[in-house]
Amino acid sequence: MAWLSRQFSTRVIVLIPIAIAINIVLGYTVQTILKLPIYLDSIGTILVGVLAGPIAGALTGILSNLIWQYAPVIGGGTIGPFAIVAGVIGFLAGIWGQLAVYRSRPASGTQLILAAVAAAAIAVVVVIPILNNPAYTDPNIGGYPSWVYTAAVVIAAIVAVVVAGFIYIRRDLAGLWVAVAGVVTGIVAAFVSAPISAIAFGGVTGGGTDLLVAALRQGGSDVLHASLGQGLFSDPIDKTITSFVVFIVLGGLSGRFLARFPLGERLVRNRAA
Repeated sequence: MAWLSRQFSTRVIVLIPIAIAINIVLGYTVQTILKLPIYLDSIGTILVGVLAGPIAGALTGILSNLIWQYAPVIGGGTIGPFAIVAGVIGFLAGIWGQLAVYRSRPASGTQLILAAVAAAAIAVVVVIPILNNPAYTDPNIGGYPSWVYTAAVVIAAIVAVVVAGFIYIRRDLAGLWVAVAGVVTGIVAAFVSAPISAIAFGGVTGGGTDLLVAALRQGGSDVLHASLGQGLFSDPIDKTITSFVVFIVLGGLSGRFLARFPLGERLVRNRAA
């Protein structure tokens, strides 16, 4: 019980509503208004998980989806049943926090270069599926213009350069492990969410990811495999981006401030307070 209560210090209790608001505002904007094939609704969840622990992170994710489902004006839709997915994401974030994945790891020389190249490669790998997905390359399926393919290539290159540059300029190996954690989280989230999407909604959830499901269905996949294929494309990309946003936010906070959270000391070791 002491382990559990430590995750809900006063600062964490104050942070959770803020994190929930961040999740809902960004998630609604990206999924409902812009209809992009990603989510960006887990930044607050991962932030709480890394700072406080797996239970606090899971609770933040679950509450975000349930509150979003029943919120006035923007509520309803399909987000509620995916609360369990959000909970898994928060739980994993807490594990990454306990493993000190987000802690700064200063490096130089060959080790630093290899880490930057490896992280860039991960960034490229997670966006490669879009280059061969008919939802984006065939305007008769997805309805996207021909420039989308070029845009995908450019985005992949920019993400790879930014990730590698971030690691190299900051001389910090942590960026590589953050990218790995993001991809792993995304893969797990895809496997958890696919049955929910397929069984509860027939793969159609009302967001930008529906085009990917439609393309895979048109290619011959059943609804479960189409939902899983969509998840394995969208989730690793989304969670890698989200993880780096959290990493950048944490990097901008003082060690003295971070140390006041339950897992703060795992973030500030080797950092000046």
